[in-house]
Amino acid sequence: RDNAAVAHLNSVHHPAVLRLIAAVVAFGRDKGIPVSLCGDAGGDPAAIPALLEAGLRDLSVAPAQLAMAKAAIAEAGV
Repeated sequence: RDNAAVAHLNSVHHPAVLRLIAAVVAFGRDKGIPVSLCGDAGGDPAAIPALLEAGLRDLSVAPAQLAMAKAAIAEAGV
């Protein structure tokens, strides 16, 4: 993501990335392995609904983003 030549490919909103996240979450659920996400995507209010739809239930966000993340989750209805 820090390489300008490929930075445009860094998108949690890409359907392939969301499918991969959903597959990892499903595998974890089947095997009893907890799956969580930490990083920029977890604190992106535009990404949170899609992450929840993909099955994620554990997001790690910076303390300054917590209220925003809670609001995005509440708006998503999960």
